[in-house]
Amino acid sequence: MTRPLNLLLVPVLLMPLAVNASTWYVDASVLHSGDGLTWERAFKTIQQGIDAASHADTVVVAQGLYSESVRFFGKNITLTSMDPLNGGVIADTIISGSGRAVTFEGTEDESCTLSGFTITESGEAYGGAIASRLRPTHATIERNTITGSFAQMEGGAIAFCDGMIRRNIIVGNHANFAGAGLAYCHGVIENNIISENVAGLATVNAREGYGGGLYQCDGTIRNNIIVRNVVHDALGGPEPYHYPGQGAGLYGCDGIIDGNIVYGNHAYGEGGGLYNCDAVIRNCVIWGNTAWDENQLMGSTTPAYSCIEAWRWGGEGNISEDPRFVDPDGPDNDPRTYLDNDYRLRGDSPCIDVGFNSLDLPEFDIAGMPRIMYEGRSLTVDIGAYEFFYSGVQTGPGPHDATLVWSFVPDKTYSIFYTDDLLNWHIAIDNFPSLGNHTTSWTDDGSLTGLPPGLSPKRFYRLLENP
Repeated sequence: MTRPLNLLLVPVLLMPLAVNASTWYVDASVLHSGDGLTWERAFKTIQQGIDAASHADTVVVAQGLYSESVRFFGKNITLTSMDPLNGGVIADTIISGSGRAVTFEGTEDESCTLSGFTITESGEAYGGAIASRLRPTHATIERNTITGSFAQMEGGAIAFCDGMIRRNIIVGNHANFAGAGLAYCHGVIENNIISENVAGLATVNAREGYGGGLYQCDGTIRNNIIVRNVVHDALGGPEPYHYPGQGAGLYGCDGIIDGNIVYGNHAYGEGGGLYNCDAVIRNCVIWGNTAWDENQLMGSTTPAYSCIEAWRWGGEGNISEDPRFVDPDGPDNDPRTYLDNDYRLRGDSPCIDVGFNSLDLPEFDIAGMPRIMYEGRSLTVDIGAYEFFYSGVQTGPGPHDATLVWSFVPDKTYSIFYTDDLLNWHIAIDNFPSLGNHTTSWTDDGSLTGLPPGLSPKRFYRLLENP
């Protein structure tokens, strides 16, 4: 007799494995490489740190010069300087490769991060400083200074990177052909300074240049300062064109171009600002660009809600008044002092509160201020990369009261000082929190200042944002 086979099915609960991320330390000043587990036993090269790391690990690099070309090999790790928020640390943590400085494999996702380095004097055919090898990487590239790098063909600074590229300074790079700043980067490119990059060579029978700032970047390009880039023509070509250089600011970028400042770029050919950009172009200041033909735009989609010099071709919400930057040419009128140039809007700028509030508007502007703030007119985004900061004094609510109103930075506190004689300043309140939606306010009713402002001959205030 055959007994029935009774099966007891026991459910198996698969528990997720805990990931114990490690930190690895790199310091070029150590005499000999250790195991990388502490600063005292740090690796001497960045590549040793990457090789030791596994997914989710962090490699921290001390200040110093690292003359090497590093590869991520598809690892989703964080490679960072000791303080990527500190400009001095970034300036002193230098990667300078004999070829390309940083190479991604192409399998990295957005959790892979390169942050807080100066990358300089590197070169390759494509992507002189940073590029992906097999296919475009989705790694995050943020808070780096990329300068003095060179591409024999395309992408003087960065090429083939489709991840987030944000808060970098990309200045003074060169490509023999196209994209002296960035080429073929189709992710989000935001809050960068892209300046003084040069595409093409000004020599007889050299190749013409395309896209001094950006070349064929089809993702979202927003809140960037794209200024003073250059594209050369190829001398020796048929008259009168000389194979013109095209699109000194942007060339062939077909995604979304939103909230940028495109200023002072020069094409030794056509389209000083933008050329051949079949994109959504909105909320941009396109001004002061020069070219042999069509200074601001050529062969591109009609912009909307933008400020464009000498514009006469219509388009919804466009204006052609001077944007009234604070100081676009710097304190010494020297365009080489790019970090001293001030592209914020003056209080009388026509660009304030006249942009377009799109559904995909970023939360913050290039300075970290809320992208929409109340500036005394309406809750409408400003044109350009900066949101104008509003502050003012209003009467009320009581008959002798005064109320300070200002646009605030989230998670900051403020100290308010007052004086009646402009000689002796007194503190009224310290660490006043940011309250409200877009602006915050504080009322002086005399309880903290000794006398209501309406009963004082005069009353002045000073507002200080606390660190």
